[in-house]
Amino acid sequence: MNKGCPKCGRTVEYSSQKCPYCNFDFSLINTINRKKYNNNQKYAGFIKRLIAGIIDIYIVLLITFFILMVINKQLTKENIGLIIIVFISVYIPYNSILERTKMHGSIGKQIVKIETTDEYENPITLPKAIVRNISKIFNIITLGIGFITCSIQEQKQTLGDRISKTYVINKIDLKEENQLNIANIYTRLLAFIIDVIYIIIIIFAIDYVIKTIKPADVDLEIITIALSLTIILTYFPYNESKKGRTRGKKIFNLKVVNYDEEKILFI
Repeated sequence: MNKGCPKCGRTVEYSSQKCPYCNFDFSLINTINRKKYNNNQKYAGFIKRLIAGIIDIYIVLLITFFILMVINKQLTKENIGLIIIVFISVYIPYNSILERTKMHGSIGKQIVKIETTDEYENPITLPKAIVRNISKIFNIITLGIGFITCSIQEQKQTLGDRISKTYVINKIDLKEENQLNIANIYTRLLAFIIDVIYIIIIIFAIDYVIKTIKPADVDLEIITIALSLTIILTYFPYNESKKGRTRGKKIFNLKVVNYDEEKILFI
């Protein structure tokens, strides 16, 4: 019997104490993580999987729209059949290939920190990943009941998971003592986008207030620009030095620290 390395994703002999490829010590799983890893925490819940699914659908839709632009097809009701075919043709390889890699899942799954495995918690093979993603059609034709089943059973499998004999679990925390747990790039990007939106909302609010007050003999545009630049230049340094996080980072439970995990200085 084989098992999968949770660090590099390769399959090794079940009796191996260390991964021959990345030198990961399998005893860390038991000594650090598994003691807090009961079934309720082990298997990914409905909400996490829903968020990951929405993110992936959005990514696949962007790819689909790009392909339609390349082949010069418009997004009309007349082309709805073609749109669906292109979407499915992108969706199945997108998920299947990423589930086979050491990421063990799509970009959406990476962001919410869940992964797809087989019944032995090994990385799944490409054929199994393809079967899994094709089987998702049964979650849809059952009017969503196939999806909902993951919220009412212990192993939290959808109908598609049960057909393909796969599981979606929370990622094992491989953080070792005195080692920083670095946030992944996708989560940081989403947090940054949220912060940018938040800054834009503040700037528009300031502009609206200034134009409403209309102070006499004052160049409103200069005031708006000055305040906007001040907010843009100080938003990240102020929040990250005072609170350790911005609004966007708080949503994803991220924090900016130095190597000793202490707050950074404003300057």
